[in-house]
Amino acid sequence: MQTISDRSAAGVPVSADLVPVLAGAVFAASAVGAALAYTGLDSPLRAPLALFYLVAAPAEAAAFSLRRLEPLDRMVASLSGAVLIDLLTAESMAGLHLWSTRNGVTAVGAISLLLFLSGTGVNHSGAGRERTVKNSET
Repeated sequence: MQTISDRSAAGVPVSADLVPVLAGAVFAASAVGAALAYTGLDSPLRAPLALFYLVAAPAEAAAFSLRRLEPLDRMVASLSGAVLIDLLTAESMAGLHLWSTRNGVTAVGAISLLLFLSGTGVNHSGAGRERTVKNSET
């Protein structure tokens, strides 16, 4: 196992290790927020973590779907998309008289899951794909 000084000496920036750790921490905090909101447990962390989930889940799904963009562009687009998903979900559910914390968490989770799954699909544009050609004579 390499230490931080070994990785720095090898030219690997230490900040490259922080991105997956922070993404995991965000995922864990949002999952706890969803669990607290969905189960209805009384906790002082329920409201802030549920709100964090409502922003983080669609933002993470959109960031995964937009992984070909530059990092700053991806962050701005995913946060904007997360706010848009939250507002449209809340407005739709309020208009249909279906709004509750549990229903909101479920709807945003389902939309985020669909957005995430759409990012795992096959790239039909052909950009960025390499083709290997087999030589039939060898």
